[in-house]
Amino acid sequence: MNYPHVTILIPIKNVAKYIKECLDALLNQNYPQDRYEIWLLDNNSNDGTLEIVANYPKEKIKVVQTGIDSPPVKYNRIFPQIKSEIIGLVDGDANVDREWLKKTVEQLEDPKVAGATGVILTANSNKLIPRIIGYELQDRYEKMPREIKRAATMHIVYRKSVIEKIGGFNEQLKTGYDAEIGHRINNAGYKIIFVPEAKVWHNHRESLLAFFRQQYEYGKFAIIRYFKLPKMLKGDNVSSFWMISQPLFYAASLLLFVVWLFYKFPWYLILAPIIVLLIVYIFSAIRLSVKYKDPSAIFAFVVYFLRPVGWSLGAISMISKLMIEKITDQNRS
Repeated sequence: MNYPHVTILIPIKNVAKYIKECLDALLNQNYPQDRYEIWLLDNNSNDGTLEIVANYPKEKIKVVQTGIDSPPVKYNRIFPQIKSEIIGLVDGDANVDREWLKKTVEQLEDPKVAGATGVILTANSNKLIPRIIGYELQDRYEKMPREIKRAATMHIVYRKSVIEKIGGFNEQLKTGYDAEIGHRINNAGYKIIFVPEAKVWHNHRESLLAFFRQQYEYGKFAIIRYFKLPKMLKGDNVSSFWMISQPLFYAASLLLFVVWLFYKFPWYLILAPIIVLLIVYIFSAIRLSVKYKDPSAIFAFVVYFLRPVGWSLGAISMISKLMIEKITDQNRS
């Protein structure tokens, strides 16, 4: 295998709890040590993260103060400074398998391959909420085909020239930029490869409230993605059409409620779409319990339920904001 030089970018902010495991894993890669470097894109960390990083060799790990910006802004700003053709992206709360870099980079020997990623496992599986979030995510990733539309940037390698060719990351997106750029990569005629042997252990949200807030943010910026690339509504290997369509069941119940206000019918029919979803969620959670041989996975139905609620409220929030901005602009003109 040819070992091209790789620059690994890690956007960080207050990850003192996780950064040691993250860096130790990256420094222990089965890849020539002189053929990769690590850049930490710091967002004004003040929890001791940088003090921990200071213990690592400066010739291997570079800290770049990028200010308070979203990852897409950071990536686009830093790309011109990078000489490597291959760029790796890893989250600061994740730690990769020793073979991760080698297994992903070797896929890019094909000039039509612009990215490569692998399986997502759960680092904090000793806690209930992260464990059930992890089961649901792992279940989806284990069904991936070899060629995929997109993958999360918590661990992925990209061909820098292709990212630059398609215009870089979408800076309008605080979240979901990985989905959007994946579709643009595919639309440009390039491939992203899924490598089951390339693994990452990610620390998932530790409370349902934190998970809900995350999904709320996803819902907000999904609206911008779908306006720009409506074909994404068909779903992909990470978020299927079934997942994307679930908020419509809540919308259906809301519509039935409005109709019920004017034309009375049995009130319980208003809840019928949501009840259908709940039944599907319960059976899906049972399936996860059986698959992973863990009775606690039954609580995944709560994750299934909260996700489309968060998406829906986030989408409503963004649509309202865009409408207000449009009305304001019209009044000014």
